[in-house]
Formats: sequence, C-alpha cells, structure tokens
Amino acid sequence: MNLRKLTSLTALLSFTVLTVSGLVLFLTPQGRVAYWSEWRLWGLTKEAWGAMHILLSLLFLVMGVIHIVLNWKPIVHYLKDRSRHVRLTTPDFLVAAGLTAAFTAGPLLGLPPFRWVMDLNSYAKDQASRSYGEPPYGHAELSTLASFAQKTQLDLPAALELLAKAGIPATGPEERLVDLAKRTGRTPQQVYLAMKAAEKPKSPSAGLPEEVAPGLGRKTLQELCTEYRLDLPRVRALLESRNLKVKVDQPFRALAEANGTGPHELYALIRDGLK
Repeated sequence: MNLRKLTSLTALLSFTVLTVSGLVLFLTPQGRVAYWSEWRLWGLTKEAWGAMHILLSLLFLVMGVIHIVLNWKPIVHYLKDRSRHVRLTTPDFLVAAGLTAAFTAGPLLGLPPFRWVMDLNSYAKDQASRSYGEPPYGHAELSTLASFAQKTQLDLPAALELLAKAGIPATGPEERLVDLAKRTGRTPQQVYLAMKAAEKPKSPSAGLPEEVAPGLGRKTLQELCTEYRLDLPRVRALLESRNLKVKVDQPFRALAEANGTGPHELYALIRDGLK
C-alpha cells in the first residue's frame, strides 16, 4: 500500500463529501425549526449531517497533515526565491497569506463579498423557517404536554381530547411532545397542530411577553407591533427617544445591527419601555 496514494485519494474523497455536507448545512433550517418539523434530507436529520461533516473534517485534517509531512521538501521549495533562500516574502506566499487573511478577517468585519455569503445563508434559513414553521419557543418538542399547554395557553384536557380524536393518543400529560410524535409517527409540529384548536382566548391587553418567540430577527418592527397589538407610533417614539434610527419595514435583526445592538436587547428595550 502506497501512503502517498492513500493520503491523496482519501483527502480527495473526504473533500468531495465535505463539499456536499457543507452545502447541505449551509441551506438547512435553524436547529429549532429542524427539530420541530423533523426535517430530513435523503433520510438524514440535521444532526446526522452535522456529525458526518465534523468527522469528515477531522479525517480531512489528518490527511492534510500527513500530506504536508510527505511533501515537506516541495513546500519548502515553494518558499525559496531565485537565490534558493527560504523567504516569506515571495509573491506566491504573499498572495496565499493575503487570501487567508481576507477570508479570516472578512467575515469577522462583515465586509463584502463575505457578508453577502452570510446574508444568503440567513435568507436560506429564514425561507426554511417560513416553509417548515417555527416552534412556539425554543426546544418546545422537549416539553411535556402539561408544560407545553401552560406555555402556549392551551386547555390541557381539551388538547388531550383533540389528540385522541386525531389518532395521536397521549399516555398522559407528562409525556413529552417528541416522544409522543415518535411513538405515533408524527412530527412535534403535527402534534401541536392537532391540538392547537384548544388554545385559550388571548387577553385583549397588549404587551411583549418575557420570553422571546423564535423568528424575531426576520420580523419587521411593524409586524411585531401588529402581532402583539402594540401602538407602532408609541414604539417608534420610544426608540427615537433613545437616539435610535427606526425603519418600521426593516427586519428586526438588521434594525438592531444598524443601531449597534442585538435583536434580543432591542426587544427587551421595547418591552421594558412599554411597561
């Protein structure tokens, strides 16, 4: 067995599969959406794709190290100038170092075109959230039916009755959504939709809840105010009084970034300011 051939071929094959898994993970929904809707591609869950990508990355890294060791002399030769002295100022090395620095610093500083790639990533995940649906809160699928009903304002007895009628009988209020879904061949989202009609009437009073609902970043300020029955002019005046620039049709994440803060911090500012 030839070590050079083995290393090169393994690196090539692992790189090929890494390319596929990397593209898949680039386009997959956010974890909360994937777990809620039991998202799969070619029969594999997001978690399975992630595990495969990590382990293949490790294999590729090991092969890369071996490849460098086996080809150390040619690599050193690449660093030599015409006088055959090793220098780190050769044109090839400077271009390689520049590319590495650009692809390292560019995403951290949010510079184009690196920012465009990440914006595309956010757009793809936001579209997936719209297609597959957001859970009422993070990791809702891990909640018991009793806890879930309390957090989503469902009438628990009525919800259990609706589940039984839909052919999704629960073993009791302490059964977790994810366990009920797996046992009955459904997704957590389908279980929720089957009992959603048991939702209690919402209070007419307006206000933001303490717990931030998923998908905040892609909502506009106008959509947020409509959803929670907030007075948009009052919210706008509140933010402007804090010297913040406000665009009501701008996604909440972009609005927060434009004002040097995060979506959750901006949400808290509005929530506390309206109390």
